[in-house]
Amino acid sequence: MVHKPMKNHLHTLLTLSFFVLTGCEGYLYTFNEQPVFDPPTLFTDYNIPDPALKACVAQAILDQNVTRANLLTNLNCSSAGIAELKGLEIFTGLTHINLDQNNLVEIKPLLFLPYPQLIDLEGNDQLFCADGQLLAKQVSDSVQLPSHCAK
Repeated sequence: MVHKPMKNHLHTLLTLSFFVLTGCEGYLYTFNEQPVFDPPTLFTDYNIPDPALKACVAQAILDQNVTRANLLTNLNCSSAGIAELKGLEIFTGLTHINLDQNNLVEIKPLLFLPYPQLIDLEGNDQLFCADGQLLAKQVSDSVQLPSHCAK
């Protein structure tokens, strides 16, 4: 039988230990100056020439704590001033992509994504419609195209 004061101290110690351990998940742990646990680093091995798209992807990687290219699943780059999508094709885990109200003309990198579920391209008034319509067929009509690209 545990005495009540002892039980309170044990409960306090366990609670404090929990908070200390959960607050230290981003730190490198060492034992005798040898790494024991090294937290994963955010994914940075990509080349995206368009500065607006690069900034949007970098923010999405940070927000979603992405450590590998295929772990980026959602990308919301609405009204970001994006003109080209080159480099986006390496993010093969993308399923939901919002690129509405940008300056896109061609969207070929989106045609190579294996699992897209929803893509919003509305408001890209210069978009080449043939690629948009091909993408719409690949994604089971879950693509929202600009008004000038009637399906």
